[in-house]
Amino acid sequence: MQQDTKRFRVYEGVGVPPLTTKPHKWGDLPLATVAVGDLIEIPTSDEERVKILSSVRSYVWRESKKLNKKYSVRKTEYGIGIWRVEPSPAKKKRWGLK
Repeated sequence: MQQDTKRFRVYEGVGVPPLTTKPHKWGDLPLATVAVGDLIEIPTSDEERVKILSSVRSYVWRESKKLNKKYSVRKTEYGIGIWRVEPSPAKKKRWGLK
């Protein structure tokens, strides 16, 4: 018969490690104060734009849900553009906006 080998260890009385929270990389974007039709532009190189576009889109999407506002994030020739746009009539109705 084979000898039992342990695949894990249990430590007692260790405690939970402290939280290591990072500040939002895009938390300084003024999304709440931008009016409909305004643009926030993040100037970047082509290589950097490829790397950060997805994270910027994700952050803006999460914040749009909190702020109840709609944004459009697109590539521009200078980097990344974030436009505040008017929600469609169907979304206005769903969100309870006038």
